[in-house]
Amino acid sequence: MAGKMMDGEFGIELAVETPPQSAPWPAAPHELRRLRIRKRESQEKFWSRFGVTQSSGSRFETGVVIPPPVAILLRLYVSGALNDDDLHG
Repeated sequence: MAGKMMDGEFGIELAVETPPQSAPWPAAPHELRRLRIRKRESQEKFWSRFGVTQSSGSRFETGVVIPPPVAILLRLYVSGALNDDDLHG
């Protein structure tokens, strides 16, 4: 569902894409764990690249809702738009 938003400072109309509320990050929570394990990384190392503590990362891997900024970084990382060098963890 797309919406429109006005940028107050410049009066520019921006198109804003709103994902469905039921859409998970890029996949089910267990896929996060699989991704981390495929990379052979500890929770601490994997999640630190996204600015997340080991404890929060563990909760995300069990289904706790991921905050939108972290979800965006994960989507970009999984899609290949960001790589390890882009994310200094």
